Amino acid sequence: MVAATSAFNAAPLALRPMQQHAAVSMAVEDMIGKYSVKGTIYDPLGLSKTYDVNWLREAELKHGRVCMLAFLGWVSNDAGLKFPGEAFQGVSSLSAHDAMVKSGHMWGLLSFVGLCELIHMSVVVPKLDGDWEDWQPGNYGLDPLGLDTPSRREAELKNGRLAMLAFSGLVTQAALGADPTSCYTSF
Repeated sequence: MVAATSAFNAAPLALRPMQQHAAVSMAVEDMIGKYSVKGTIYDPLGLSKTYDVNWLREAELKHGRVCMLAFLGWVSNDAGLKFPGEAFQGVSSLSAHDAMVKSGHMWGLLSFVGLCELIHMSVVVPKLDGDWEDWQPGNYGLDPLGLDTPSRREAELKNGRLAMLAFSGLVTQAALGADPTSCYTSF
């Protein structure tokens, strides 16, 4: 049995290391939100040696912010707070995607998110050559109340990490509870 299962294991992927540039302004050790174990940075996959750490942090912050909003939207919709209009009434969070695709409202969301991503990528992609000196990952210069502090940045990062786990768990549990016959087969 061991020989049969090991025959289906894929060969490890060989990743080419990214060129190291002297202009990278933020080292892994200097980032907020890092976790240190016995004086070493916890990076079991070695991603910080392969990819630009600023790019990874930018993605982590963006996904964390999206998941915080997604969790809030999911809970608000199921609590009864709906957009005005007949197409939005009586739609649960679990069935909202399919209902909005069917009604055509998803095209508006896709257009808005696509435009935001194009603007974001026009700023971030040129920095992938290692020149991050004028840019902090996730900092879009939007702080009208002056609340930006290192402790709030770390709190946002940790809350975003939690929201990514929470939202994936929420959706999974909602989908599993929706129709047990679609998830399991009888023996």
